[in-house]
Formats: sequence, C-alpha cells, structure tokens
Amino acid sequence: MFPVLDHMIGLSPSPTEFAEALAACLEPYLDELYAALMEQLAADPAIFHLPGDDTGAAGFMDTWLRTLREQTGKDTGQGSR
Repeated sequence: MFPVLDHMIGLSPSPTEFAEALAACLEPYLDELYAALMEQLAADPAIFHLPGDDTGAAGFMDTWLRTLREQTGKDTGQGSR
C-alpha cells in the first residue's frame, strides 16, 4: 500500500484532493470486499458472532478492534469508539 500512497501524495497538492483520489482508487477494492463479506454473511448469518457471546456483531467488532489495538500496542483501556 505504501507505494500507492507515496505516489498519490506526490500527485495531489491538497489534502482534499488526496482524500478524493484515495477514495476513488480504493472504491473498487472496497466494493469487492463488501460483496464478498455480504456473500459470506448470507451463507452463514452467524459468521460475525463469537461463540457464547450474545452481543452479536457488535461484540465481534468490539473484540476485533480491541485485539487490533493490543497487537499494535495502542490499547488505551478506554474501550472502543
């Protein structure tokens, strides 16, 4: 990802133009990711639920974000936002 972002920074003179270009470049990939996740969700509605956790997808996301923070050393102990 760094080469793409580095190249885009060199081409975009303003933060707004950079953000717009980045969104335009990532849109096809994010659309494909969304489609793949929706297919998986349709095939197995419980895919984003943790076993034994009754909070559903929200609990899954809280756990996922907390794990990411812990892995990057950025866990502030303030919970997810």
